[in-house]
Amino acid sequence: MNEDKLFLTYNQQMRKLRNDKQIACNGSSDKKLLVRAGYFNIVNGYKTPFVSDQDADGNHIYISGTSISQLQAVKQFDDRLRSFLLRYITQIEEEVRALTGYKFDECNENGKIPWYDTNAYSPNKSLQDKMSVISKAYSELSRSQLDYVKFYMDNHKQIPTWIMIKVVNFSTFIDIIQCSKTDVSHSLCHLYGLEDEQGRANVKLLIGSLHWMRKIRNACAHNERVYCLSRKNSRTGNSGRILEKYFSLLSSGYSRNLDQKLFDLIIYFKYYLPQTEYKQFISELKNMLGDLQSRIHPHAFEYVRAQIGIRAPLDLDMLTRLPKNEIEYNKFDKQT
Repeated sequence: MNEDKLFLTYNQQMRKLRNDKQIACNGSSDKKLLVRAGYFNIVNGYKTPFVSDQDADGNHIYISGTSISQLQAVKQFDDRLRSFLLRYITQIEEEVRALTGYKFDECNENGKIPWYDTNAYSPNKSLQDKMSVISKAYSELSRSQLDYVKFYMDNHKQIPTWIMIKVVNFSTFIDIIQCSKTDVSHSLCHLYGLEDEQGRANVKLLIGSLHWMRKIRNACAHNERVYCLSRKNSRTGNSGRILEKYFSLLSSGYSRNLDQKLFDLIIYFKYYLPQTEYKQFISELKNMLGDLQSRIHPHAFEYVRAQIGIRAPLDLDMLTRLPKNEIEYNKFDKQT
């Protein structure tokens, strides 16, 4: 059996780190880190920022002075980042779902055309697309264990739109927006300023930003690493960075690199959050980054920052200063 696959006691794991990897790991406090986090989660999960080179046999060489506590610092940052992003994503998701449900009914004779009627969706979409999204919504509602869903199932003849929109999976919800009448997606775009240079609704940005939020939300919910999350740009143009207006106001490097990173989510939040909330979001993020920077080697910190997609720390400050129209929630029922 490969030596890396052999069972090792915690003391043997500590010796392996010291002797084979030259990563400082000594004493009861370091052993406690291994016991609580697990070797794979802390070492295999967060060693990459500290790799400086490879030897002749292909083994990693680590930055001089790397310690298990520094790896733990990156893990703790990632843990905090996960909870932090999840809080904002779920807030935005809940809001967009509520607004979509309202506009969906408003566009369908104030709810007289029910969501399970294909006439409630865009005439430009195929019958197959509309039937598919209705079927997925029905299936997810039927599997729901939520009390209020069961109550409506048992006591009413139909499930109202707001419950359907609230309960379906995030991906199904996005499909519903895409299949809905134009006024639904356009109203959301105009409310949040998701518009092109001519002020027209940028539906691609709406759908793309929601899909990226969904991917990151799922990673957060499943306790995956998020600081290095990315999606490669495909030649078909169906994924990767959406070059919206804020990217064009930052350094040209953002427009040259078309891979989608966590920084894209930071950009999207600029649209979906009111300005005061966005400034608070950026302030909290900067504090987390500052704390990490004080705890690990500078080269390791630069690696983490680059993986997030932040080309320069001052870009976060610039984002807060870039102008945006305040979100006029009180006028949403007039958005078309």
